[in-house]
Amino acid sequence: MLEEGREAGAISPADAGLAARVRARYAELPPSEQAVADLIAAFPGRLATHSATELARLAGASKAAVTRCIRRLGYASYAAARDEVRQAQQWGSPFYLDAGAAGAPSSPRSALQAHAAADLELIGATVDALAAADLEGATRALAGARRVVFLGYRNSHLLAGYASSQLALVRSGVELLPRVAETLAGGLAGLGPQDVVVAIGFRRRVRAFQSALEAVHRTGARVLAITDPTGAAGSVRAEWTLTCHCRGASMLDSYVAAMCLLNFLVTQTARELGDAGRARMSRIEQLHGELGDLV
Repeated sequence: MLEEGREAGAISPADAGLAARVRARYAELPPSEQAVADLIAAFPGRLATHSATELARLAGASKAAVTRCIRRLGYASYAAARDEVRQAQQWGSPFYLDAGAAGAPSSPRSALQAHAAADLELIGATVDALAAADLEGATRALAGARRVVFLGYRNSHLLAGYASSQLALVRSGVELLPRVAETLAGGLAGLGPQDVVVAIGFRRRVRAFQSALEAVHRTGARVLAITDPTGAAGSVRAEWTLTCHCRGASMLDSYVAAMCLLNFLVTQTARELGDAGRARMSRIEQLHGELGDLV
């Protein structure tokens, strides 16, 4: 339950989201509407999936109390509040995507089966939407570029790290940005038309990502963008844009389709490189033996 002693305050336009409205108005709500506010504050995503009547039943209040609460929070209607929540879900906020135990499978095994089935659907939807020409062009570029620079932030940085480490097994000149203890400028310096930047940016992208893409564009380097459907429109400067679906069964985005695609791209690049790629892998394996670094 929210703190009852909190004073109501004004809501600024910059902080007028659902959670801010509940915090600002909670103390002035009557008990029946506080029960509704408690439910909304804990699981705002239910506004997108439940009717006012269903929400009232979950909160132990009346439909009228739900309607009054929504209006006291500053929304013209229940539909207006629902639209805001759906926009937050489209943006990818896990807090707004979490529906709690409502509608959850009854056992861990059935929950895992549903989770895995949803991930398989993501892979299928991603594969169906990818163009063969983009895949072929991206593979040839990854094989023939002077430098291949991977760029990503937050979860996308983890994907970029995985892909860069795998590609480095079959070719040299592979880098991951931003590097630890270095500025982005140092990594972008010297880029040119002979180079490829793999820009991985899934939803909830940081502002620095777009700034980095603008800087890359000015260098003349070609860009391979790997993103989700919400980022495809922002990749107009990319020579290739490969879109992966990431909205799975849980409150957290799923990157199985992205991992599948990245693994595929590296494998295809290795085939494109042929003997040169195999020679590099062979040398790496020889060094592993000499160093004894793998057990």
